[in-house]
Amino acid sequence: MTTCIKFKQDNIKYVDCNNCSMQPICLPLKAGKTEVSIMDSYLSKRNIVNISTPLFQAGEAADAMYAVCSGSFKLTETSPNNQEKVIGFRFPGELIGEDAIHTQNYNYNAIAVGTTSVCKVDLTELNECGKLMPELQLSLISLLSKQNSMLREEFSSVVAKHTADSLLAAFILNMLKRNALYQESDTKLHLPIGRDVIANHLGFRRETLSRIFSKFQNKGLLSIHAKDIELLDLEGLKNIAYN
Repeated sequence: MTTCIKFKQDNIKYVDCNNCSMQPICLPLKAGKTEVSIMDSYLSKRNIVNISTPLFQAGEAADAMYAVCSGSFKLTETSPNNQEKVIGFRFPGELIGEDAIHTQNYNYNAIAVGTTSVCKVDLTELNECGKLMPELQLSLISLLSKQNSMLREEFSSVVAKHTADSLLAAFILNMLKRNALYQESDTKLHLPIGRDVIANHLGFRRETLSRIFSKFQNKGLLSIHAKDIELLDLEGLKNIAYN
């Protein structure tokens, strides 16, 4: 279950609002001579989601979309024989459930990896606000366009890779770019997701993933300490990913 909280907790690192995908509809808007903060009024609620808890599940009626404030989510589908497939991830500043605006049902399971927090936007209330304030509709278009661009980059980072090495290299570079603003580093990356989850997403065996990570370390491309990765040779990793 999600639990509503009003204030940030001191021991959790949150994404800055300026780096959040939800920003286009969080900024104050003009209504005549009055400046209205839609999000401060009643649209946004910060919620804590406990580890391994679904934020929502595939097939459920979509009543809200979310922005990740802290932590991360894995997005999964369940096969007819009840096998879980990891189809993506969401990190601080990114949206979850925005595609359900069209389908009206959630298209995947969003499961918390560790303790996470999200900002929630009620879709019915957002629609009502949009009728009163056309500027909000334009802001929503901007928000969805930005998210779509991120998803295209996520897809292109793994499509048409011919080797396991190039697939993992592209995955690491994509994770680095998506987390750069949040983690404030162009070369260091903290991945809260475990190797089993990464292997599932990339279609590897866990042993294959560990072998390639070791190969990259031996080549001096990166160093790994638990779930922290530091890139030592960015150009070398790019050559593996894209050549």
